[in-house]
Order: sequence, then structure tokens, then C-alpha cells
Amino acid sequence: MIIRGARGAAAVLCLTAALFAPARAQLVTTHADPAAATTAVELWYRAPSAGYDFTSPGIARMALAAVVASKPAGAASLSELVNRLGGSLSIQVFPDISMVGASVPAASAPAVLRAMTAAFFNPVITPAGLKIAVQDNGVAAASQLYDSAQTLQDALFAELFSEGPAHYAPVPTAAQFAKMAPAEVQSFAARAFRQSNAIFSLAGNVSDALKAAVPASAPALDTPPLDSTLRNAPVETSAAAPVPGMGFAWTGPRISDARAATAMDFIADYLFDPDSGTVIRATRSQPNAFVLGQFVTLHDPGVLLVTLSGASAAALEQPLLDSVSAMAQPLDAATFAKARKIFLYHIMSQIQTPMQRADDAGWYAAEGNAQYAPGDPSDIYLNAVNSLDPQFVAQVARMYLQRPAIVRLIQSSSGGSTAT
Repeated sequence: MIIRGARGAAAVLCLTAALFAPARAQLVTTHADPAAATTAVELWYRAPSAGYDFTSPGIARMALAAVVASKPAGAASLSELVNRLGGSLSIQVFPDISMVGASVPAASAPAVLRAMTAAFFNPVITPAGLKIAVQDNGVAAASQLYDSAQTLQDALFAELFSEGPAHYAPVPTAAQFAKMAPAEVQSFAARAFRQSNAIFSLAGNVSDALKAAVPASAPALDTPPLDSTLRNAPVETSAAAPVPGMGFAWTGPRISDARAATAMDFIADYLFDPDSGTVIRATRSQPNAFVLGQFVTLHDPGVLLVTLSGASAAALEQPLLDSVSAMAQPLDAATFAKARKIFLYHIMSQIQTPMQRADDAGWYAAEGNAQYAPGDPSDIYLNAVNSLDPQFVAQVARMYLQRPAIVRLIQSSSGGSTAT
């Protein structure tokens, strides 16, 4: 998932994000910079990874990959077109939302957007395109088996949420991808990728020609944000996996609670930033342990995720939990002031490229609060950062950072899980 937290203050003044007219409520642009050489063109959808009835884990990823690989009659596929124009194509699937995007030379952006909307608003999945998608997703599934952080994240979400999109991993097994019926994938694509469910996120050199390529009759979104059902109480489980590790998850505020959500971003940054995080600095004496922490801003609720992996991970469990618990006590004024300046720098440093800006704006819009994106002209996010004080951050920590859900991966050659 996209990391919510560290971005930086240095570039605040050069951000010129803007929304199109209210009639196109789903259309987002960020930092229209005529001097940029490239443009990021993205379509975001409120399309759950396991399907709208949650019976087909991985179908959103399969549909995205099949559409970009399918060739219309007498034309190139979307992936071929983007490659020919010197760009790069990407798809991203999260439990509740999905995205297809391209980074291309600015002059090619209008043509790519037209091709993208033609491919997705009226999707036609060919047998050859579906075959490519099965192969590509099979590789992704095999690779993820050895990604302990992603495995832990998926397992933690499955434990936190009893039902709904967040309960299901966006990338299932290769066998699950292979057994998806063509008609099932086609039906999902037609429902999920319709124009009335599309959010346009454009960044970089956003020309008038690119804006004109956006369908003029684009209606407002017809799909609300997709929430999941929390379990009654956090649980602790273990699961067999090819690589060992452990993960912790605390539920946090919803995206509409901007000040509390920003406080959780601050906590994640203070503890887990790769360079300055206090937990990360403390673990450098353990070369065989790897720690990742982030607050994932979701419609309701957000989630603080922390994963430990490596041979020395077990030794870090209690120190990590102690560090999180310690945030319930206010930082001293000098420490807090320094940490907030670092946090502000991190905020903007993570949205410096067109793709980063488009990702950020698209994510927040899909999760139901486009104006909360850092760099939005409303300055809601930056104002929330500036409003933080040690007492409020500690109050938020006391409210949300109590008992976490815990998943332990036990190294094994076979899969499975056991509740403890």
C-alpha cells in the first residue's frame, strides 16, 4: 500500500495542485508543470481486489493485466502503445481500490489517455491478453511468497477485518489466477472500469490537449468508498511461510478525521522513517533484522502496520512494542518541534515526481477525501501537520495504539495458519 506519512516541507511553495470543475468531481490533477518533460496519466477505481462479492481473490489484478495486454482489432495493446511511445505502464491493486497508470513523454500524454479510456471504459479481453495476464500474475504470486513484509500485511488485514475487501489479499496464489474463467474476468472489468467509477489523476506536464482528452461527459463517481468489517477484538495468529517474520497492526482514525490521521502519520514517521525513525536507528545494531512501519490512510479505519523480518526479528518484538506504547506520553517540546520539521520535509519529498504526485492524489480521492492529499490547494493536510502538538499526538496514541493484531510467520516449506 501507499505509505502515508513522510513527505517534506521544502517544496511546499512550488506545488500548484488543482481540481477541475465540480461537474467533474472525480477528475483530479496535481502540480500542472509546463516545464516537465513527462506526464503521469492514471485511472483509479473503487474496485475491490476480490470482486464485488469477495468470492474471486485477485480478479481485479487479473482484469487490469488482461485489459492492458489485449489487442483491439487492428490496433496495438495499451502496453505496446505505451512502450512504443517511450513510456512505462504500471498497475496497482489494493484490497479496496485499483489503478492503471502510465508515465510518458508529455507530447504523448493525450494519445495515451485516449487509448487508456478506450481500453478500460469499454473493455474487451482477448484470449491472448488473458493468457499474458495469467503468466504475469503467476510470476507476481510466486515472487510474493518470499516477500515477508507483503505476506504479513495481507495476513494482518485478514485478521483485523472479518469481511469486506481488506480481508482478502490482492495477489492470491498462481493457481487461483489460472482458474479464473474468461467470462468472469470480462464481467468484472465491465463493471469495475466503467467511466462512472473512474478517477483521473494527472500530474507533470498537464497540457490543455491532455485535459481536452478527458471525456467531456464524465459523470460524478457512482461508487462510494468500500469499507471492511472489523473483528470484535484483535487476535494473534501464526502461519507457515517460506520466510520467517512477524507483524503488528493497530486500527486508527478514518480519513475524514484529518488531524488524528495526520497524528498517526507523524507517529509512523517518528518511529519508522528509514533514515530518522527512532525504532529504525535502534535496530541498526541488528544487521539481520528489517523493520517497516507505515500508517495506511483508508476511508474507515486507517491502519498502522509494522513488520519485522530476518533472523534477528524476534529479539526486536518487545523493544518495538515498548516504543509504540511510549508514544502515549507526550514528547518534550524540543524533541517534538524537531520531529515535526523532519516530518514536514518528508511529506513533500515523497511527492516530487509526476508519478508520485499522481499516485498520492489518486489514492486520497479514491479513499474519499481528495482535498486531504498533501499539496492540494486547500492545504488541509499541511494545516493539520502544523496544528499538531505533543499532547494531541499522545492523546491519539492512547486512543488507538493499544492491543494490536499480531501475525507470526513460522518458516516452513508448506502453507497454512494456526490461531493461537
